[in-house]
Amino acid sequence: MQALQSSEDTITITSELRFLPAWARSELAHILEVTHGWREVMGRVPSSPWMPGDPIPQDLHYPRKYSSDDILLISEECARDRREGFEALLEEWGTSGRRRPTVHDLLELLRLAKLYRALDYLTVNVLHGEALPREGDNDPIDDLDKALEEGLRVHQTFIHEISSCEEVRDNASVYNEKLNSNDLVHATAPPVEDEVVSPPTTFTFQHPQTQLPPLDAQALQDLKISGFTHFNYSLMKEMTNTFSDVPVDLGGCKLGEGAFGIVYMAKIFQGGREKKVAVKRLNSGEIKVKEQFKTEIEVLSRCIHENLLALEGFSCDGPDWCLVYAYMPNGSLQDRLACAGGSEPLDWRIRVNIGEGAARGIVHLHTYQHRPLVHRDIKSANILLDSNFTPKVGDFGLVHLGGSGTHTRTLIKTSTVFGTSAYMAPEAFRGDISVKMDTFSFGIVLLEMLTGLPSYDEEREGCDLLSYVQESEAEVEELLDAKAGAWDMDIASHLFTLAGLCTEAKKKRPTMVQALYNYSHIINH
Repeated sequence: MQALQSSEDTITITSELRFLPAWARSELAHILEVTHGWREVMGRVPSSPWMPGDPIPQDLHYPRKYSSDDILLISEECARDRREGFEALLEEWGTSGRRRPTVHDLLELLRLAKLYRALDYLTVNVLHGEALPREGDNDPIDDLDKALEEGLRVHQTFIHEISSCEEVRDNASVYNEKLNSNDLVHATAPPVEDEVVSPPTTFTFQHPQTQLPPLDAQALQDLKISGFTHFNYSLMKEMTNTFSDVPVDLGGCKLGEGAFGIVYMAKIFQGGREKKVAVKRLNSGEIKVKEQFKTEIEVLSRCIHENLLALEGFSCDGPDWCLVYAYMPNGSLQDRLACAGGSEPLDWRIRVNIGEGAARGIVHLHTYQHRPLVHRDIKSANILLDSNFTPKVGDFGLVHLGGSGTHTRTLIKTSTVFGTSAYMAPEAFRGDISVKMDTFSFGIVLLEMLTGLPSYDEEREGCDLLSYVQESEAEVEELLDAKAGAWDMDIASHLFTLAGLCTEAKKKRPTMVQALYNYSHIINH
């Protein structure tokens, strides 16, 4: 979702939780991981008829949004993925519902749970206010708070060494003994270069520079036989002017930025000719960077199609790993629909062809082998356009390999949901990921092409595009993007109907194979 409020904007008590800056989310996650306070928060989140913004019920028997099984599921997933529970909770709760939870809702939950360290951090460091009064003890700072204040990373060590909740339960007595021992409180954290520890009320938890995990021998062998060119890291730096963050249109190299890294334009010489490429430099601090790197190479070495973004090569011999793609001179569908950089509006005929091509690329992912691949992040920003406006579906870092059998079956259950919220099917927030998730996302992209509107607009009634269209009483011709020219009303009307089908409940939703068949029938008859 293209949020209108960036992480640099001022956060207020009425801001939605999903707009919390990354640094604030990270710090709160550290604080709430020490005592597993995020579980207390998660267990107190009310369910319907409560709505975000309403007072939090204080009796013991109000309906809860999450059960103990839900909390255990997220705990197990976080232990396996080496993540902190609060981050996973924000991904799920912070993006759910038409009225989404706010900073005020979180403050109330922290206050009721008496999680004062997190409460103070959010109030003082994020909202720049004064600490709220405590109930009962004036300063209930326990040994864990002192450990956190001194900059200890014992809780992180625990997270990264314990692999499952069963192991946590089995080692509960040992862990409790560690928490109560003097060694924990007075231990000295390993020195971190250039780290400054501030006074307790403004304590900032800083990370050391994360080093990328080395690839194992099998992974290196797989890369060698992938058929892609390996580029030396020094060459990557040279081609991108030392990864210049100045945008291309201002004379630099930066093309854009995604969840897993920054993309730069570069020039290489092959066969005596100069060729433009796009270099994605993966975030070295991203926990799953190795998985994303290997997934993209594995998928694109076997899954080749004219409507999938081609991989040219990779680099893994330096401090940052890079993926090198074919350069798409017309950028993303998202940017072209928004006329970014002063570009001309896309004619409706070009939009219709882009939609069909994108659908063909997604269908190929789902059907080219017996076990379907789910993209999980279909959105207009990930549909790139070559010089002829031929669409190329890109960003395969979240692709998930499904099980064998019918293409409509559920492929994986997980409590950790990725992707962009405005494009995500409702069942995905429950951890139910299948090929029909991509169908829903494609339906949102189709609405973007028809209306010319962004997938999410905080100022719009019906912030997400699907809600806006469903709740609108306007006729089809009023919803269409006038900048696209004189639409064929028969085609446009049928495509609106198809978008509606693609965004139906999962059982009623077509597969992408069926959606492509209907799409082609609409535009070719």
